[in-house]
Amino acid sequence: MKKVIVVLVVLFIGILFAGCTSQSSTPAATPTPTAVPTTVATPVPTAIPTPVVTPNITANVTVVPTAVPTPVPTPKVVKLTFTQALTISPVGTVYVPVGTTVCWINNDPYKPHGVRSIGTNSGYNFGTVNIPYGSMYNVTFSNKGSYDYVTVFQPQVAWKIVAS
Repeated sequence: MKKVIVVLVVLFIGILFAGCTSQSSTPAATPTPTAVPTTVATPVPTAIPTPVVTPNITANVTVVPTAVPTPVPTPKVVKLTFTQALTISPVGTVYVPVGTTVCWINNDPYKPHGVRSIGTNSGYNFGTVNIPYGSMYNVTFSNKGSYDYVTVFQPQVAWKIVAS
């Protein structure tokens, strides 16, 4: 094994000596630097954070029920309009819920109009009412029933309001 070490040491020294003594006749070329392309980073838009709503949580809360008032329904209004043609619009039987106010309106600038309730079975008798031009007459039907009436200028034509 000593022989192998001696051989290796001799080879190593020989390689070192050969590298130091060899000189080339041409001078070594100096490398020319090559241009390196410049890169510019493109800005990436950042996402706008979405707000997160977190509920307020309260521990050990006792809920005390409170009385909720019963809503009172707003009465509805149905408009019946007298025209210059001596008619009333809408024509025919009008169906309304109980509590509805029917409003007769005179839009005829030439004549006064009016309504008269008829029949004893109607449950509500509002008599005869004259309505001058630009005026109105209201009746609220608070009970279920069929209410018959005629207009002053057409007493032969019966109209009806049914409250249910």
